[in-house]
Amino acid sequence: MTDTRISLKNGGWIVAEAIADSTFRIRMNETGHFPESPLIRYQIVNANTKMEDERRFMEDGNVTVVRAGRATLQIDGNDGQLRLYGPDGKERLCTCCSPWSGSASGFGARFSLQADESLYGLGNVVPERLDRRGLSVTMWAQQDLWASAPIPYLMSSRGWAVMVNTTWRHTFDIGAATDDILSIEGPSGELDLFLFVGAGYAELLEAYTDVAGKPQLLPIWMYGLNFCPRVQSNARDVLDDAIKFRRSGTPCDLIGLSVDWMETESDYSTAKDWHPERFPISTNDLLRQVSFIGILQKQGFKLSLTLGCDYDLTLFEERMSEGKVDGERIDSDEGWYDHLRKFVDDGISGFVLFTNNPMFSHPDRIWGNGMTSAELHHLYPVLLGKQMHIGFRQQTNTRPAIHMEKGYLGMQQFVASTTGTFYNARHAITAVLNYGLSGHVNTSTNMHLITREGIHADFLLAWSRIHSQDHFHHPDFLEQPLHELFQRYARLRYRLLPYLYATAHVAAKTGMPITRAMPLLFPDDRNCRELSTQYMLGDFLLVAVYTDQVYLPGGNWIDYWTGKRYNGSQWINYTVPAGAGGPLFVRSGAIVPMWPPLDYIGQLRIETLTLDIYPDHLGEFILYEDDGITFDYLEGRFARTKMSCKSDREMTTVYITRREGDYSGIVRNRSYELIVHTDVKPAAVRVSGLRRPDRTRRIKTDPFLSWRYDRVTGTVRLHVEEPGPGEPDLYVEIVHTAKRTPTAGNRSSSEAVDVRLGGGGKDGTDEAFVYALDMGEMHTAESALSAWWQEKMKTGSSDAIWPLHVMSACLLIVQHTERRGWTVEDVFGGTADMTTILSRLQTTEQGYELLQQLVGRLVRLTKERRAVAKHSVVREMIAIVEREPDKDLSLNTMAERFALHPFHLSRLFKKETGASYSDYVMTIRMRRAKKLLGVGHKVYETASRCGFKDAGNFSKAFSKYWGLPPACYKAKRE
Repeated sequence: MTDTRISLKNGGWIVAEAIADSTFRIRMNETGHFPESPLIRYQIVNANTKMEDERRFMEDGNVTVVRAGRATLQIDGNDGQLRLYGPDGKERLCTCCSPWSGSASGFGARFSLQADESLYGLGNVVPERLDRRGLSVTMWAQQDLWASAPIPYLMSSRGWAVMVNTTWRHTFDIGAATDDILSIEGPSGELDLFLFVGAGYAELLEAYTDVAGKPQLLPIWMYGLNFCPRVQSNARDVLDDAIKFRRSGTPCDLIGLSVDWMETESDYSTAKDWHPERFPISTNDLLRQVSFIGILQKQGFKLSLTLGCDYDLTLFEERMSEGKVDGERIDSDEGWYDHLRKFVDDGISGFVLFTNNPMFSHPDRIWGNGMTSAELHHLYPVLLGKQMHIGFRQQTNTRPAIHMEKGYLGMQQFVASTTGTFYNARHAITAVLNYGLSGHVNTSTNMHLITREGIHADFLLAWSRIHSQDHFHHPDFLEQPLHELFQRYARLRYRLLPYLYATAHVAAKTGMPITRAMPLLFPDDRNCRELSTQYMLGDFLLVAVYTDQVYLPGGNWIDYWTGKRYNGSQWINYTVPAGAGGPLFVRSGAIVPMWPPLDYIGQLRIETLTLDIYPDHLGEFILYEDDGITFDYLEGRFARTKMSCKSDREMTTVYITRREGDYSGIVRNRSYELIVHTDVKPAAVRVSGLRRPDRTRRIKTDPFLSWRYDRVTGTVRLHVEEPGPGEPDLYVEIVHTAKRTPTAGNRSSSEAVDVRLGGGGKDGTDEAFVYALDMGEMHTAESALSAWWQEKMKTGSSDAIWPLHVMSACLLIVQHTERRGWTVEDVFGGTADMTTILSRLQTTEQGYELLQQLVGRLVRLTKERRAVAKHSVVREMIAIVEREPDKDLSLNTMAERFALHPFHLSRLFKKETGASYSDYVMTIRMRRAKKLLGVGHKVYETASRCGFKDAGNFSKAFSKYWGLPPACYKAKRE
């Protein structure tokens, strides 16, 4: 390696190296002999130069200039002071006094700060703030903070960053003692700094993680939901928890056992084993299939173990550093991972690690590599994560899921982390954001399960985890409204997995986190500098947590829950709608790929992806896919799909390229369901130049070769197929009507409308309200009611008018109830006198509250009477039968409607519901007929409203089903 070695005139030596384009390394000591640091010797930090041509030359006699690409570093040969310049020739950073490094003095360097400079990084340290300006932070993992993980990396809004390459204790004073000085000082060790230059935070993070190590890409199932049962659970308890998830349809992928799974609880030795009574494990291959691990695997669950370590990892690490490389099998009795191989053979997929920190447990110990506990203090957890990562990879050739709270520089290569809570949940989220600003991307918190805000915040992070500890934190124990909310968020997370996994791919390649602090994407917006209660989840989703004050940066934004549109560059007071736990906004221009509903990752072979598209002038997204479990992606075995959307007043055009690349298990026939948010129904839709028919008005057209407009959500929906080999890329043109509402980019906030809830009264508000009731989803129905009420109140809100609006809504609910074949008493209550109730209403608030109650009863009734089905096609079939019992519901008609073979559709329905399709249709029609006859409808009227063209055939069917003819039943009622 070529370096620039300088003997300073005031004593001491400096070695400067150009590591990569715009990356420098500076070392200083008093001897001129520079042994390599343990972080580099143990292959945690990469200091190998990537510069083919490093030039050094003297200027003005005593100044050495080192070039790294177009960036330059000037070193004063008199006293070692530094000046760092960017490609534009402007000074980015300079020292304000001579740096120092010696055995007696320790090390230090002081740099000048500009007045308007913000600085980010340092990992998970207190206090929990984003902008570190004005703080003094000691880089030392603290014993009382179980998730403490300092990372000595700091980056500036002026386009520079610094990383301290030491494991010794040191301090960053970032303008605390003196406002305009950054001081980095340590009482032990030598000065060893990496300096980076970049055009912004993204470039700085990418350059930094080239040195400190790229974040690992977790197995795809790790980005789902992790659940840890309460302590002292046995195998039966764990299975009960798992079955609760599957029976309730709540998705979950990983079950994690606490430390008491061992025969000796919290056993730190290498002789640990399963608890023989609580977790019996068989060595017989046949019996393994019916062991608790085998049953969990059949249900789609992975299993992880929690364990601690105070083992001397340094001896094995020294062996690995003696010419060995990652991935090569190393035979040694000293390997910590070796004793865990048998558990992986039993079916364990991951580990949760906690360390008995050397500095606290063995403060005076000299370790196998000669280090003291003080020097090993920060290095130890990183070595543990590294050896676990390499060991699991060598044994299985799959990606490990290693979870550890404590850590230090380089930890992002090997482990995922949770921040827990220091004082409250807000601090935990801030810690996650600070991790991302320090290159550690696979971070989360332990979910606050018992609050709406906690569910909202913790499901919308890089990964999600419930840790029961000694409580009963299973979601099935939540009260009904909270349980429904939890399920909604869990299902949303699993639908978002292709979006999140593609974002994780970007993180593993560039260091840009999944959960992104606002300054990362909006560095020039001063309002974003210290925003710790909101963040971007990937490129397009803005998540606000534990607050009702939301700042929307420049651009245009759509409320995910309601569809309301906002102009950016403004603060808003946000009221969380029913059915949500907090603010969630979509950036205009978003293309969000989504999966169908799943119970766990790998349950279905997914051939159709949904693309949720929010058009703006231009939006782009690259979808990354691979096998989800191996390291083949590092060898280029993955697929990329480029997607873009551009929109103007005349047309919205969506482009989708054919996938580039290949991997094991790739789906060969890919199709897409496009959901394009257009505000109003378009004039036409063309796919690759060919016009498609409109299916909105229930015209009998192939659903895969047509399109429809959903008035409730304000979206165009259609299916398209990926182009075949040699075919041109796919494009979809949505032609707007002449009177199209202005695009989000041209619409003011005062003109924002709730596009998901349809138009006004005569324009479809009644229809949208009834359609939402049909869907049987509480949040949709309540949102539709809100839109309906607001629209009606615009027409008149006086004391003489608003009661009419209440009566109007009641009439719509009654009509909807009767269409379903239910009685009014089912919704309004058997003893309720609605005339009396309406006469007692005194205010508009009371009227609206009554409607909310009725809508809630109707939605609950819909759910109670709807057969349980997980497959989306079967769920829609059930909804159609209940909504349209008077229409043609033959199996052939349904098969044509869904473009499926009748035989396949019949088997699918029977598998999902346990009943044949024909029997189900007959049951719905006969129940409806009985109620209609019971309230006075004539036989021929009832026959017609139940889908029978001939009253005689209806009477025969009714008599066969109920054992009495219609007339007899009606006479009996009379």
